[in-house]
Amino acid sequence: MKLTSLISDSFECVKRRIYLILWISLVLYLFYDTFIYYNIGQQFYYLRNILGLGLCISRGTATVINLCCALVLLPLCKKLNQLLYRVLSRLWPGLFFFWLEKAKSFHMTVAITLLVFAVVHSISHLVNLWNFSRGFDEQHAEINFAKYRNENPLNLLLSTAGLTGVSMLIITLCMGLTSMRIVRRRVYNAFWYTHQLYVLFIVLLIIHPLSGVLKQEVIENETSLNFSQNENTPKFVAIKSKTWLWMSVPLTCYVLDLLWRICTRNRARVNILEVHHMAGRTISLTVSCPPGLHCRMGQYVLLQCLDVSLIEWHPFTVVKIPTSYQRTFIVWIRVKGDWTESLEKLLLERRLSELSVLVDGPFSSPMESVCRSDVALCVAAGVGITPFVAVLHDMLLNPRNRYPGRIHLLWIVRHERELTWLADLVNKTILQLRNANRPDRLHIEFYVTNTQNEQTNKDLNPVAHMVVINEKGLTHVLSRDRDDERVTLLTPKINRHVSNGKSGDEDNNYNIAKQYPLVGCRVRRGRPHWDRVFGYWVHLYPEDHLNLYCCGPKNLVKLLRSNCKNASKTSKTKFTFVHEGFS
Repeated sequence: MKLTSLISDSFECVKRRIYLILWISLVLYLFYDTFIYYNIGQQFYYLRNILGLGLCISRGTATVINLCCALVLLPLCKKLNQLLYRVLSRLWPGLFFFWLEKAKSFHMTVAITLLVFAVVHSISHLVNLWNFSRGFDEQHAEINFAKYRNENPLNLLLSTAGLTGVSMLIITLCMGLTSMRIVRRRVYNAFWYTHQLYVLFIVLLIIHPLSGVLKQEVIENETSLNFSQNENTPKFVAIKSKTWLWMSVPLTCYVLDLLWRICTRNRARVNILEVHHMAGRTISLTVSCPPGLHCRMGQYVLLQCLDVSLIEWHPFTVVKIPTSYQRTFIVWIRVKGDWTESLEKLLLERRLSELSVLVDGPFSSPMESVCRSDVALCVAAGVGITPFVAVLHDMLLNPRNRYPGRIHLLWIVRHERELTWLADLVNKTILQLRNANRPDRLHIEFYVTNTQNEQTNKDLNPVAHMVVINEKGLTHVLSRDRDDERVTLLTPKINRHVSNGKSGDEDNNYNIAKQYPLVGCRVRRGRPHWDRVFGYWVHLYPEDHLNLYCCGPKNLVKLLRSNCKNASKTSKTKFTFVHEGFS
């Protein structure tokens, strides 16, 4: 029994990592194939005598770098992905949403591979420069890169090939270092600007091998294969560069996609119609809809404010999509970072008509599949609720729609006042679903993690809510015994440090149940107890395959991903984790 379980776990692990295994296999195969080609190729006999294994390693890593530079562009072709959406969403929607979910991780995997092989390639070429200098071939001067024996390798590094190689290595290292989460979160501008150097990197990549540093022998017939006894003077030609072959198709797609986006975004100048400053330092922007913009639930757009930056574009999920009779859309912007702080300052100091805003998109997202599910499990934290707001709007307008069939929505916030973002919409949606005799379509719970005013809220609303599961099904029980709170889906209460500012005190003393009773009865104190939450879902949907959609911070994503794996192993209900994040 243990052996069967171990084999099953191993199979599931391989299945989850299949794309990574395939990628590593492809990279190793290309490196090995090129390494062997240059190691046994007789046209490289004289060059190998000078460079040794440095030739094989540098050429093998160059092939992998060409592959990485070609594939790293594909996830960035947003218009191409949009075309794929229109085709595959009808023929094979599961495949397309798998690509959308894995696009970011695929981009990171390819980028890490590019960084590693770029470093190895650079080191191998530094060794080659040393060997060119020390292994100067006096009999065949044409094959040498150095002008004389023991020439300073730094002189060779100042050539076109050397300077372009060093420049590309510096660009790659800068992009790699600024892509680290700790740097990207704190200094996003550094991440943004260094990635704009990729265009220069592509230009240098094409120029780099054109100098003809590495040369091969011209072999005219079979009789000239015996190099040791060959009486004729060998002829050498530069090794032909194949970089343009690797880059032609992806670079063409990327350039066309970029030109298409530039042409459309420059025409898509929009007006900011309304601004609401919500709790938690979040801004709600109501923006006019440019001609031809058709958005679906879960999609996002890129916004650029010309008064803040002329090149920065930032993604925001559309929380209220435009319709045929109301050509406006709404985005929520959490003020966090220099770009959003500058935008907030402009919105406070200037009139809305004075601000110039461009929009690009919309673009597809894995969250679009929420509206196609029979049952969707949705977990959000803070401003991560935005992908699910449009779904609530759709349920309000179309309470009897077949899809989505049922939604379990858990929203985790720091302060209770942040619940006012959705309070009115949730209140109306619950009432509308009741009137349409479909109250089971929406199961929503709110978790407030700031428990500083816990005792005050207990006195105001001492009712504990429990979900009891028995042989008859689910029963919602209200209990006034505070000791019974230990059976709810909450972790133990933890005191958290909160600033003593006035706004913080107002947030702590706010009680949403006074204004929105239907929302207040769904508020929980603390964080969800995920073992019990998943157990509740497993009991409701035995032997089903459920999608868990998450949008929130990294710690929440890692925790839920782990819980999905564990719940899938220990029960007959299978969970697929779907995550969206822009940072």
